[in-house]
Amino acid sequence: AIDYRFMPEPDLPPLILDETTLGSKSLEEFLERYMPESAEDATARLLEEYGLGESVAVLIASDPPAIVLFEDAVSVAKAELEQEDNDDDSVDVSALVANFLCNDLYALIKKSAIEEAGDDEDKRATLLNSISVDQSTVASQRLGLLIAMIANGTLTTSMAKKILTIMYKDDLSSSPRDIATRNGWEVISDMDVLVQLCTDVVHDPKNTKQLEQYKQGGKNTWKIEKFFVGKVMAQSNGNAHPEKMKEALASVLEKVVSDQTSSTS
Repeated sequence: AIDYRFMPEPDLPPLILDETTLGSKSLEEFLERYMPESAEDATARLLEEYGLGESVAVLIASDPPAIVLFEDAVSVAKAELEQEDNDDDSVDVSALVANFLCNDLYALIKKSAIEEAGDDEDKRATLLNSISVDQSTVASQRLGLLIAMIANGTLTTSMAKKILTIMYKDDLSSSPRDIATRNGWEVISDMDVLVQLCTDVVHDPKNTKQLEQYKQGGKNTWKIEKFFVGKVMAQSNGNAHPEKMKEALASVLEKVVSDQTSSTS
């Protein structure tokens, strides 16, 4: 209507967005500092700064608490590795944190929500639609320490997954290292220990048949090697470092063949 006019509110003084009002900052600087990061900007930053895959970056960026947890966990893991003087650049700490966050931690949060809802379908739908890292019982500090133990070779990925489940459900305060120690979960990477372990398995009377088959050679020796790999892993309760164990086993089997050749010549 023509008689409709904007009427100033006498009790509200004009708001002037200058540097005095904004704490010596321009409007652009103020917005950049205090405005929440958009999901699109967060995704672009995660891709550029951490080299994450696009699908992982999008998932993390869609949940603001996940961004904080991810970045804090990466910082904790890297600080722990630096403290240990571990400079193995072949391990992508950021990717490890992102994978555990997006695959394992979110799965635990989802499972917990389903268990909480029980048979209440409406409650289940509500909880599943609001899944967030904010609901996690595992903070960035413990997640970062867990990732550091994978990166430095103390834990295998399967061990770490078991520990994460314990941290989430059963033990909400212990460090990953304490949980690993209590359960006997620690990778055996000492070559002397691995060679002795492989020697014991290869020369175990229970495995005499397989050892004799291996000595005979032939195209099926790889099957015998695979058999011994399984036996060594079982003997070590799954704690033997896979690559180093195979290297140790190869040296033990090579010695077996060498000794046989020497005895027959």
